[in-house]
Amino acid sequence: MRVLLTTEFFLSGQSTHVVDLAIQLKKLGHEAEIVFTAVHTPLFQSYYGPMLRKAGIGLHCTSQRSQINQIIRRFKPDVIHCHSSTIFSLTKGIALAHRIPYVVTCHGLGFSHPKYQQALEHAKRIIAVGPNAAAEIEKDYRDKIVIIPNGVDIDRFVPAKKEKTIKVYYVARLDWSKLYALRKLAAAVEQIPKLRLVIVANFQPPIHSAEYLPWQTNIESVLAKANIVAGCGRTAREAMAAGCAVLLMNSRYDGIVDPEAVSQPGFSFSGSQGRCPFSQLVHDLNFLAKSRKRLRRLQRFSRAYAVEHLSSRTMAEKTAAVYQEVVSQSQAWKRRAPYNTQLHGWHLAGGSFMQQKRPRV
Repeated sequence: MRVLLTTEFFLSGQSTHVVDLAIQLKKLGHEAEIVFTAVHTPLFQSYYGPMLRKAGIGLHCTSQRSQINQIIRRFKPDVIHCHSSTIFSLTKGIALAHRIPYVVTCHGLGFSHPKYQQALEHAKRIIAVGPNAAAEIEKDYRDKIVIIPNGVDIDRFVPAKKEKTIKVYYVARLDWSKLYALRKLAAAVEQIPKLRLVIVANFQPPIHSAEYLPWQTNIESVLAKANIVAGCGRTAREAMAAGCAVLLMNSRYDGIVDPEAVSQPGFSFSGSQGRCPFSQLVHDLNFLAKSRKRLRRLQRFSRAYAVEHLSSRTMAEKTAAVYQEVVSQSQAWKRRAPYNTQLHGWHLAGGSFMQQKRPRV
């Protein structure tokens, strides 16, 4: 199958999700190309672009409709899959013009807004990354929604020999909404003499008690040796795959990811549910720092859980099954269309749809 992915590129879990999905689709035997309508970091050209090319993924950086049309005419995709809400409308217009089925992924919340309505209505399937994202739009699009949680490359993110000094790594695409929680984490770490805080982010926050590392393209090497990681979303999944104990944190705090946490109803990796007060951070950090045996047991759980539940290969297989379903439906519809002269008031004429005129009475 030939798949065209459309997205913007940021230093974010969403963008690395698209990169990983394309690579996994290629490993599964599909042909994949990506159109990046905007690239917001120079690291793309130095790291992510070469990674994609090495994997055999065609990539294009353009937001011009005429150029995207040329890409489609050359590549002839069976399906288009859009990941950035900012280009839902652009993807919809191009897909309808070429009569190619398209799929969108809702990577978060906010998709009940009217500005997304037309794109969601015309999409053949809507992939939601979790039950919360699905619930927000379920009323209007229940028959189209498929929940496929994000995955990570469990062959790339693997445990290594852990550091002797226990550090708490906070890893995130940082913005000001997360700063309050980060300050609470820094204050908690300061209360435990044997711990140090390392912040890995896209800019240095005003927290002087912590060591700062700029965004790491090879974050897998950092996580492989880390003992404790605070983060959410893709970071939390990657850290678990690398055998780290994880504190689930975004703008709020959701506690340690352990067997009890993942079994709770409505569990998600968003780090925004507020399951725990920030005052619990000191208790949780002490719990992990006081016993190496307990820490190692939790790290082994993290790796085992990631292998069983968080593999991006499984994610790609489920996504490819969605593609196959919508392509099969589209092909069946095209076979019927020439013989059906009235389709809800529309008919096929000269390769495009034209509304039938009603006879005057």
